Amino acid sequence: MMGSPVVVGVDGWDSRPAVDFAADEALRRHLPLRLVHAFRPLESYSAGTLVGLDLGGLLAGARTVLDILAAQLQRRYSELAVSTAVRHGYPTGVLVEESHRAALVVIGAGSVSAQVVAHAEAPVVVVRVPAAVDCVVVGVDGSPGAATALGFAFEEADARGLPLIAVYAWAELPDGQEDAERMLAEATAGWADKYPDVAVERRAVHGPSPAPALLSQGRDAALFVVGPRGRSGLAGMLLGSVSDGLLGHAHCPVAVVHQRSQA
Repeated sequence: MMGSPVVVGVDGWDSRPAVDFAADEALRRHLPLRLVHAFRPLESYSAGTLVGLDLGGLLAGARTVLDILAAQLQRRYSELAVSTAVRHGYPTGVLVEESHRAALVVIGAGSVSAQVVAHAEAPVVVVRVPAAVDCVVVGVDGSPGAATALGFAFEEADARGLPLIAVYAWAELPDGQEDAERMLAEATAGWADKYPDVAVERRAVHGPSPAPALLSQGRDAALFVVGPRGRSGLAGMLLGSVSDGLLGHAHCPVAVVHQRSQA
């Protein structure tokens, strides 16, 4: 099994939903899975904390969790190549660095998820709860970032055998709903041709903010997909006020798809 890995951040047993999601993605993509734990450096602890801290025990515990998770996955999916790594460093920095060599990064919702989403090179999926199996929902606004997200969303919908709901949330347009529907049709046309087996529903929704519009259109979604920045305020929602946007309120995993930087 070759190719860039699917990387999942592991921070104890609470990371299990993210690990399961990452394993499913790796299997679908025929890619290896890499379980990564970031072991915080000594300077991150106060002097008082270090006195009673068993760092050796913490390190051994982290390795044990990774080994058990890897063994469970390999028993369940014999065809899945699984590797583990305990890396010294802050979780955000470790996962962002891992993203440069990853096909996908998967993390649980938490204090580091916003920074990983903001700075990662690869697409990032933030897993809050286990996914449903109803549809994939993608935010569309005509920007280059949204076009990359569309490709990712079509690929996910095709691999899962699910319909795709493409949502264009608009506040002010010269011809209102007609303009929004036209822009949405133009944005999705090429991808629909490339993935003819994906049933696509296009929804142009009027509203002041894209986050509530997307949430309202995918209450039973398996996955939300968005770009990191766009023309309609999506950047501020995702990277400036994460707790009040999709990452804070979605009832399913959220994928934030970055455009790869050119070498």
